Amino acid sequence: MRSVALLARLRALLLLSVVGISLMTLAACGGSSSSGGGSSPNSQITLTVGGKLDVEAQLLTKMYTLLLRHAGFKVIEKPALGTNDVVFNAIMSGAIDLYPEFTATGLQRLGLQTTHDPQKDYELVKQGFESKYKIVWLDVAPLNDTYGICAPKMAAAPLQITKLSQLPAALASQLTVAAPTDGQEPLQTMESIYGIHFKKVIVMDEALTFNAVKQNQAQLNVCYTTSALIDQNGFVLLQDDKNAFPIYNPAPIVREDTLKKAPAIATALNPLAPKLTTQVSIDLQRQVTQAVNSGTPRSQAITQVATNWLKSVGLL
Repeated sequence: MRSVALLARLRALLLLSVVGISLMTLAACGGSSSSGGGSSPNSQITLTVGGKLDVEAQLLTKMYTLLLRHAGFKVIEKPALGTNDVVFNAIMSGAIDLYPEFTATGLQRLGLQTTHDPQKDYELVKQGFESKYKIVWLDVAPLNDTYGICAPKMAAAPLQITKLSQLPAALASQLTVAAPTDGQEPLQTMESIYGIHFKKVIVMDEALTFNAVKQNQAQLNVCYTTSALIDQNGFVLLQDDKNAFPIYNPAPIVREDTLKKAPAIATALNPLAPKLTTQVSIDLQRQVTQAVNSGTPRSQAITQVATNWLKSVGLL
């Protein structure tokens, strides 16, 4: 009898062990499925991110792509997609879901003038794009990539000119300025605000304006204020102390229907905004230029620089 009872107890203990192991296995499986990437709602959504042609825009496009992938989204990246009109038409048609845009460019699209107040300009484009185009502006960055007047350091130093207000009208009337096509209108506005008029304006690609000055085809050039070419060419940016040039603050702009489908886009991208300053953009573009000059393909350099910086500020 005692042996029969002992056998029954052993069978019961064995059954409890099997049940316990089964429950632990189920719990482990359940835990792994709940934390895995496959269960994330973001992983079921594919986003197409576009961008403009310049290095700064490509860096922003790459950052958006990296952050969205980090948040679990599947991302198709279309860097250097085209000009202002090309990327805007792409988001309107649904060919892309989002891209980096600048406030002053947005104002131009809406037919509005800058208020020279960054927050007011942002509110204008945010309201205007949502009502007219069903496009949402996410958080805007303090980075200001506007136009400026550049001069060789060797020329500006003897004249002791650091601000545009210090440029005498009599001297300006004898100078030729090299300017990009999109810089002609801002240049005219600047002339009216400062009460000066340049002798001649020659139009060319912004990157070529520096060589035009070096070759004495012009004495000044209209440049982009975050361009790494300023320092690289030994130029100085004259301070726009009367705020004549419009404000170009970047922000991700997203199709309204896309954002409703995937509100986590804002969660992924908004923390980037306060970290993007003008100096950061200058530094990152300089790093890209240095990498390219060392033989790294441009697209690879942009990816490396954007990834390293996002890690350094704790966003990746």
